[in-house]
Amino acid sequence: MRKKQMIGSIVLGMMMTAACSLPSTPAVHAAASQEKLVTQPLTQKPAVIARSAAVHPAVPIPQEVRVALARNQGRQAEKWRFIPSTHQSVIFTFGGLSKKEPLTHVLDAMKANGMHGTFFVTERELKRNAENIRLIQSYGQDLGIGLTSIKGGGTAEEYAAQIQRVRNGLQQQYGVTTDIVRQMASSDNEAGMKEAASAMKCWFVGQGLNVVQSKDKQAQSADEVMPHIFGKWTTSLNRNEIVYIRTDYYEKPDLAAEVMMAIQHQKVDNIAYAAYGDNPEDNEQNDSAYQIVSVQDVLAHPAELYQYPVESMDLPIEMQPGYGVGYITKKNFQREFLKRYIGAPEVRTNDRIFGFTEKELALADKTGQVKTAASQTVFLTFDDWGHDDNINKLLYVLRKHRVHATFFVITKNMVHNPNLLRAIVADGNEVGSHTDHHVPMLRVDEKGRSYIVEDDATYRQNVRSSYEKLFNTIGDMKIEGGSRYGLTRLLRPPELAVSRPGCAVALDEGFTYLVSGSGSAEDYGSVSMESLEGIMDHIVHKRNGDVRRGAIMIMHMSGTAARTPYALDLFLTKNDQRPEGDPKKFKVGLLGDYLIDGYDQRMVTPKDMREKRIDF
Repeated sequence: MRKKQMIGSIVLGMMMTAACSLPSTPAVHAAASQEKLVTQPLTQKPAVIARSAAVHPAVPIPQEVRVALARNQGRQAEKWRFIPSTHQSVIFTFGGLSKKEPLTHVLDAMKANGMHGTFFVTERELKRNAENIRLIQSYGQDLGIGLTSIKGGGTAEEYAAQIQRVRNGLQQQYGVTTDIVRQMASSDNEAGMKEAASAMKCWFVGQGLNVVQSKDKQAQSADEVMPHIFGKWTTSLNRNEIVYIRTDYYEKPDLAAEVMMAIQHQKVDNIAYAAYGDNPEDNEQNDSAYQIVSVQDVLAHPAELYQYPVESMDLPIEMQPGYGVGYITKKNFQREFLKRYIGAPEVRTNDRIFGFTEKELALADKTGQVKTAASQTVFLTFDDWGHDDNINKLLYVLRKHRVHATFFVITKNMVHNPNLLRAIVADGNEVGSHTDHHVPMLRVDEKGRSYIVEDDATYRQNVRSSYEKLFNTIGDMKIEGGSRYGLTRLLRPPELAVSRPGCAVALDEGFTYLVSGSGSAEDYGSVSMESLEGIMDHIVHKRNGDVRRGAIMIMHMSGTAARTPYALDLFLTKNDQRPEGDPKKFKVGLLGDYLIDGYDQRMVTPKDMREKRIDF
């Protein structure tokens, strides 16, 4: 068996990884009191040697600060552009608290719309803007520590002392205890700032989105500003992404508030699932909306926080990257491919398949069905990746109908939004790979000739890195009441195209099954929700109306498939309304419960699965 053959090599790989591992963040520890959240988001990088303190005025360094730095041993805090949490929210943070009028506009807008945020106070503002700080408090908003750069670069000691002074000032003057630190401007010694934050046991935050652009200082409307903030393809904000707004930057006093509201309406509100009769405002069961919250709000939910990347050494060997490598040989490839390939009716010898022998082509699966599926059971799958405004809607629809799905993820851009991937598994869904950058195993030229796109070494790195990225994000997460892990070793070939060398590489990299499917909803090109729902019905049901047992429906989670959540809701609602015993009523299963060690696609196709070629 593959497991016995590979344990020795995996143990050696784990030992090498432990010796040469990249920096990682320990688990977050939330304090018993929500007013004081002590965390240690650290990495193991030594701090950059700070510039001599002689180039700027000497600042007395308290003994307790020196002790904290000594105990810290040069570690640096991670600078977070998001908080690693599955909490359903976006984080708004603010700076520039010197002007009362724009600050009041922002606070009024937040109060009117139920928004919460973290306002970072610098040492200068602590001394000069007490009225504004009290104003922020009076609106129920949170305060954080604004860390300002020191001329000449500064030392870790000086930055740690600055953190202590601002923290003490907030405590003594406003009764606020906080360990949230933000770097307010660029610094010649950011490493010293990170070391200081680590030593003082603080979260060190940056931003995923900086709203202030220098070109917009004299702008007169949010319509002028928004195109400069967001690119064409940024359709929504990410889950727990940190947004930074400077309240006193624009010349127009109410523009910061106006831009803030435009961001909420255009990039946050659109994340919620909103259909006729089912939207968060009218249906209290609709829990799809994202809230705008402070850093402290997210940290106040420790059960949703996680370590990123995950701690790998405690996980089973069979979950580790590299498990199974070296298993495939020329001698066993044919057997393993035919056993582990779930094909597709639409993929034929002259289309998206290359390099196989005539015998292999004749024997390769073309049903795209799981042959051991339980009665009336079908499988929902989603390909690619996308923004929260599409994937979060899919998650809501699946929760609404109490079903789960398999998400085949392109990992290249997933790493920018790991919270969303965690949310997928937190809802009980499972995840497989759709490779790292979605390059198919083969393409066809203008003369109809197939050719390999990537050589073996390049394709190996493509599929290997995809699993590593998934593992680093969700490798520790379990589903089905903790009975198994949500990360599978299933791989869906991009464009369903398969080549002999590509399949050999994928199986040799430890992927257990190559999964195409019974039919694609082709939802990226749908013309209406009703027509798309009809295609879904055609994939799941036979011509006589019976459920196509074992059918695997292929859908997409990207922005190009914007109608998919709504069509799927309609499709599942109709199924829910069917009485028990109706031959059209289907159940939804998870591929990972069936495609397990011992499953063999070469088995005789059951009689109820034998059909003429299905034309979708």
